[in-house]
Amino acid sequence: MRQGIFLYPAVIGESKMDSPSSEIWSHLPGRDILRQLTELAARENTQLHLVGGTVRDLILGKEVEDVDFAVSHDAIGFARKFASLVKASFVPLDEENDTARVVFNRGELYLDFCGIRGADIIADLTARDFTINAIAVELSQVMASHEAEFIDPCGGMGDLNNGLIRIASPKSISDDPIRMLRAYRFAATLDFTIQPETVSTIRESVGLLETVSIERVREELFKILAVDNSADYLRKMDNVGLLGQIFPEIDRMKGMEQNDYHHLDVWEHSMLTLEYFEREPLPDSLNGQIPEDYLNDEPVKGRARRSLLKLAALLHDVGKPLTRTVDKDGRIRFFNHNLEGIEIIGNIGNRLKLATREILFLKKLTEYHMYPLGLIVYLQKSKVMKRKKSALRRFIHRTGPEWLAILLIAFADLRATQGPRRKADDLIKLDQLTDEIASVYLHQTRFPMPKLVTGADLIAEFDLKASPAIGKLLKQVQKAQVDGKIKTRDDAMEMVRNILSRQ
Repeated sequence: MRQGIFLYPAVIGESKMDSPSSEIWSHLPGRDILRQLTELAARENTQLHLVGGTVRDLILGKEVEDVDFAVSHDAIGFARKFASLVKASFVPLDEENDTARVVFNRGELYLDFCGIRGADIIADLTARDFTINAIAVELSQVMASHEAEFIDPCGGMGDLNNGLIRIASPKSISDDPIRMLRAYRFAATLDFTIQPETVSTIRESVGLLETVSIERVREELFKILAVDNSADYLRKMDNVGLLGQIFPEIDRMKGMEQNDYHHLDVWEHSMLTLEYFEREPLPDSLNGQIPEDYLNDEPVKGRARRSLLKLAALLHDVGKPLTRTVDKDGRIRFFNHNLEGIEIIGNIGNRLKLATREILFLKKLTEYHMYPLGLIVYLQKSKVMKRKKSALRRFIHRTGPEWLAILLIAFADLRATQGPRRKADDLIKLDQLTDEIASVYLHQTRFPMPKLVTGADLIAEFDLKASPAIGKLLKQVQKAQVDGKIKTRDDAMEMVRNILSRQ
């Protein structure tokens, strides 16, 4: 029996739970606020039911931050009156669907009110997405702290006991096709199994996802990516054709044979890359060298860097199908697949309506995901070893703030590359390289390179006019400084003088 679930005889309709219910309600937040809410409902002759995810999470013994109510009539008017009574913030959410929110302490607690859909609470519950979200209980009974009568017309309590995701009615998916993605999101976040009949319904209905706004699709996708083992659920989504509805580009990756460095086709290699990233996102060399919150930082609110890295791992080779060639000796090659991938990743990011900074991040990871391995090969040449630090500084300079993310993708990519031509010590070399790059970066952070010249210096010294050409000259100076070719202001001026004379 799962923690927080109390078994009861399987009854369709109303299910009573006596003394154990007091343990369930201990997780309900804001009891003083809810007591005032109950009193107002009694005075207004308004019936309030706790519903949906609130009831589900309470039964599962989870902490609840947002409380959902089904209101017998005029939910918006009732919510506005309650907000005024308790001096809280009132937010109308959807006038057409009679939905409003009351916010306490600047977001510490949300109470959501929605008018009952249909003739009564039973009709409202049966119109919901899944049985585990189609359970209700009257607020007044909960606050009495004696006996709670669960209204469970779809058998949701039994499915909670069995860890099962099941649609509440045959019309659940057609009524709102986003519920197909929500099924996998709930399975992932609750560690539940989707009922086989529900999986079949999803498989038959995947085309309906095209009717859903991309913003809702994106929200569900990133909630799945936020789970530790999201690869398992993305694979299940792929098995029913749902993932291909979001990323049609992956169809070309499936079954595409690779060279002897690989043991899997392009798609299975990409999935394995994601799995390795999820198992061990940080190599040993980076433990303790980067901020603990690096992966959990949110470039955009609600979407962590870790989730973006997972998306990059899944799609880092998306450009391979368009660049695959076979030479006269039968060797398979994917020349410039990273560059082809940049455009595809940009299209995907725009389609998902990601923020510009997120798209640039994904593009940078796609473009440079092979750079670390190429750097290892480059540094093995004896003549280059003398300029090793310059090569490492150049890597950091070219990749910018994403240097670390690129190394993480390269690690997962190499782990998933297990063909006969991959060398046994490649991972050791990459780990050593990562440690050295991190050391150079940390040294540069503590002791940054001085700026040798400015745009104003060049304008004054060479009687130039302000233009984009000044910026190009400064970049050339900076690159030469990173490479160790120049060290002083005089060096920089002489370099610019030579460039201008050639021009």
